[in-house]
Amino acid sequence: MDFKKKKTEIKKTFKINNENKNPLYKKIPCKCDKSNIEKSYPLIECIHCNCEKANNSIPDKPFIVNEPILDKNGKVTGTKKREVTEITLTNCEKYGSCIGWRF
Repeated sequence: MDFKKKKTEIKKTFKINNENKNPLYKKIPCKCDKSNIEKSYPLIECIHCNCEKANNSIPDKPFIVNEPILDKNGKVTGTKKREVTEITLTNCEKYGSCIGWRF
């Protein structure tokens, strides 16, 4: 018999604040010609593809960053690792796509 203990994985949730569930850019048709690379994004201006690329860059799982450790004078004395489990999006007012995020 095998009595080895199984490692249990703890799945951490990842929270995204201010997420736009139905952005306007999804209703805008794509202007790219998929059969010709010279007439496709990023070589031509396509609002749909530009917004979609921005939304695809949003992380969907926890990640680790190195935070600086500052002394009382504000100088960096080292770094520490921090796991980010929540981000807040900044959305474009016109099209509803993500233009940035912070944690």
